[in-house]
Amino acid sequence: MSASTVPLSRAQIDLVLSRLQGLFGFAFALLSIPVLAGSASTLKPEWGWGIAVVLFGLIAACFVTSLVGRGIRISMTLFAGAFALALLLWPFAVRSPEAALGVQPWLWYIVIVAVGAAANALPTPWAVVYAIAVPGLFFALRLLPAGGGAPVLIALLDTVYSLVLGAFLVIVNTGLRSAAGGVDDAQRTAVRRYAEAAKRHATEQERTRVDTVVHDRVLSTLLAAARAPEGPEDRRRVVAMAEQALVALQSADAESELGGDRPLGSLVERLRALAGTISAEVSFHSEGDIAQPVPARVLEGIYSAAVQAVSNSVQHAGGPDVTRSVRVHCWGASGFSVVISDDGRGFAADEVPADRLGLRVSIRERVDAVGGSATVRSTPGQGTVVVLEWAPGAVPAEEALA
Repeated sequence: MSASTVPLSRAQIDLVLSRLQGLFGFAFALLSIPVLAGSASTLKPEWGWGIAVVLFGLIAACFVTSLVGRGIRISMTLFAGAFALALLLWPFAVRSPEAALGVQPWLWYIVIVAVGAAANALPTPWAVVYAIAVPGLFFALRLLPAGGGAPVLIALLDTVYSLVLGAFLVIVNTGLRSAAGGVDDAQRTAVRRYAEAAKRHATEQERTRVDTVVHDRVLSTLLAAARAPEGPEDRRRVVAMAEQALVALQSADAESELGGDRPLGSLVERLRALAGTISAEVSFHSEGDIAQPVPARVLEGIYSAAVQAVSNSVQHAGGPDVTRSVRVHCWGASGFSVVISDDGRGFAADEVPADRLGLRVSIRERVDAVGGSATVRSTPGQGTVVVLEWAPGAVPAEEALA
């Protein structure tokens, strides 16, 4: 998934909300400075300015921590607590109740900042309590002479304004965090299910690989042994096939761990040796740059499919009069192909029984598994041609499924 399409996570949402809170909190604090200066004559210097210094210092700390992304919860919790305490101590901050009559406490201008800080820092139940309790404290203070002695309706309007904005902040914070948390849970579930599916697919691929080894070598050996006439040459051929089958079974686990690149020449030499050891006559030809590096798994998959194609030709194409050939064509950086052909009896592809795994599993699926392609062309009475191709950048079947 590209970076431009990655959904916002809970951590990202928390950071964005905290930075917005820090920025707007700092802006609201600046807007309250003229009101603070205008009501300075009604406040005791040691109390009024002390409260201002503490609250403005904590607002600045919230702003800084939101920018650096550390200590956000602590600074906002401290500010929310300090603001509630300032409301309780406000009667001690005024010079006298008479001097404060008619003057609105400047704390009203940052009450939303305090509720927003609580919504960011506290669990949702506590944030809801704070969003109700703090405007309630301000309502009680506003009715007192120290809070300006406002009429009930004016105090109520100020309180409702604070409650509505506070509820909005809590709802937005809770909703966005809940949605982001749901996205995180969905991503974790998707990753877990993907891992489980990949594991099941890898297990199935390994089972298929082992099945093809058994089919390619063991069953071919058993069939050859069952059909071979009593003769020294046939017995020698069956013994050689049995030895190859045992080696293939012993190395089955090692084949699944192949990695790195090998020159195409290693495949050419193996196919040349294969053509020379088959009991039937098989001509061999290669052309192109065989030094071209190719992934080892690709070479192994193509070689295994070629072995099966040659084995099928020996078993089903006909007797000694059949001409067989193996040709390797290297196209340089564009890839390579292996062509196995004969002019034997051929077959009709749509008449091959479903339980015959040689074409479907041993050839096609092995080549597909390494990102190659296998084409089988056959006509009854006119022979068979099997073309195995691979090009760099081709996607293996298991990666395509993932």
